[in-house]
Amino acid sequence: MRKIIGAVFGATVLGMLFVASFLGALHAPEPHHVPVGVVGPQAVADRLGAALSKARPGAIDLTAYPTAAAARAALLGRDVDGVIDPAAAKLTVASAAGRTAAAVLTTVFQNVAKAQGATLTVEDAVPLPPGDSGGIAGMFYALALVLPGIGLAVLLSQVAPALGAPARAGVLLLGAVTAALGNAWLADTVLGALPGAFTALVLSSAVLVLTVALVVAGLLRLVGPAGAGLAALLFIPIGLPAGGGPLGADFVPEWYAAVGKVLPVGPGGELIRNVVHFDGAALAAPLTVLGCWALAGVLLLLVPARRPRPAAARGSEPVVAVGA
Repeated sequence: MRKIIGAVFGATVLGMLFVASFLGALHAPEPHHVPVGVVGPQAVADRLGAALSKARPGAIDLTAYPTAAAARAALLGRDVDGVIDPAAAKLTVASAAGRTAAAVLTTVFQNVAKAQGATLTVEDAVPLPPGDSGGIAGMFYALALVLPGIGLAVLLSQVAPALGAPARAGVLLLGAVTAALGNAWLADTVLGALPGAFTALVLSSAVLVLTVALVVAGLLRLVGPAGAGLAALLFIPIGLPAGGGPLGADFVPEWYAAVGKVLPVGPGGELIRNVVHFDGAALAAPLTVLGCWALAGVLLLLVPARRPRPAAARGSEPVVAVGA
C-alpha cells in the first residue's frame, strides 16, 4: 500500500513540475530588454528610449547605429531583434528570430508613430517559411532531438553495458548523425518547416543529439538509471520553457531565462534557428554552451563505473551447510 501511495504522489509531483515550469514561464509573457537598433545618432536613441521607458520600463534596449545598412547588418547578425529608423518612419523586424518579438515590436513602435501623427512602415527582413507560419517548428524540433539523445544513451547502456568509453562515444556519435539525418529530412524536405539549409541543419541537429546523449550516458555511468531521469527532468520540463519555448528568452522571467541560457535545449534551438534562417550567424554562444555540456558528458564517461557491493557488504548471511 505504501508503494502505491508513493507512486500516486510521485506522478502528481511530476505533473505539478511540468505545470509550474511551463505555465510559470509562458502564461504571462512580458518583454525584457529586447534589443533594438536605432538608425541615427545616440541622442536620437536616448530620446526614443526615454519615451519607451515611460510606457514599458525595461522592455526594450536601444542601440544607435550610424547608418541603416549598419543597423540591418546587426539585425541579420542576431545582435538586435529589430531596427527602427525614425527619420524614415520604418521598422524592420525578423520574424524568423521570434514571431512574438516581431509582433511586440510592431505594436510598440506603431503606437509611438501614431502618437506623433506618423504612419510606420514595417518590413520583415527574415520572414518565417510557409511551412512554419506560426513560428513553433524550432521549439518542437529541438524537443524532437532531445528525446532521441536520451533514448540512445539509455538503450545503449542496456544492450551493451560493458562497452568502453571510446567505443560508447563512437556509437553515440553514429546514432546522433543518424537521428539528425532522419529529423532534418522530415523538417526540411518533407514538411518544409525548417527549409533551405539541409546540411547545416543535419550538422547542428547532430551536435544537439550528441550533447544530450553524452551527458545522459555519463550520468548513467555515474549514478545508474536515476541519471537518465535526472537529465530528462533538467532538459525537458525545465530547459524547454526556460529557453523561452515558442516566445523566446526575452519574454519569460529574467531569472528563468538565465537558467535556460546554460542548459542545452535553449542554445540548441538557437543554433538551429541561426543556421537555418540567418546563414550561420551568432553561433559562438550556443556552440560554447553545448560544447561544455558535451565535455562534461565525456568526463563522466571516463569515471570508473559503479560496481555492485559484495553480498557480505549488503548484510546477507553466509550459507551454512548442515550435516546429517
